[in-house]
Amino acid sequence: MKYKTQLWIARNGFTLTELLISVSIIGILGSVSIPQYFHQLQKTRQNEATAALSHIQTTIAAFVEEVGLLPKSWKDLNTISPLMTPTGAANKPNFSAITLASTGCNPNNPLNCYEVEATEKDYIFTLHAKPLNADAKTYNVLACLDLKTGASDIKKGSHKSEVTAEQLNCQNI
Repeated sequence: MKYKTQLWIARNGFTLTELLISVSIIGILGSVSIPQYFHQLQKTRQNEATAALSHIQTTIAAFVEEVGLLPKSWKDLNTISPLMTPTGAANKPNFSAITLASTGCNPNNPLNCYEVEATEKDYIFTLHAKPLNADAKTYNVLACLDLKTGASDIKKGSHKSEVTAEQLNCQNI
């Protein structure tokens, strides 16, 4: 009896078709997940800015309670509670824009930073924090504090639109 000898060749790998399908699936998953990751990252930065604005609101109220006058600058507020920037305490002699200290924010990488400014009119302080990253401009945060009534509010923008001062629920705004 004669036996046929078969030579078996071991297949150690994928075919070109299998590789193309795998790469396509990875590409589709990446195109969906990467924008969601960046959206969530920006929401985290926005939440840090919201916490900072809440702290500033409390500091303004504490300053008025302790000193009996309205604060005129970031330097005034620093006498009650430190307000930090990436380069140290906020000591500006007015309420012009300062950069908030937050995770990932440093002078070498300002795209991860929020800038906040404050205005006061008729005992109502309005705080506006906006991201320095132009691609994330809709993720702004607005807050108000009415020192006559004690009313306060904080609103956040979304990926769809920025929040505006008209959306805040403080009197006389």
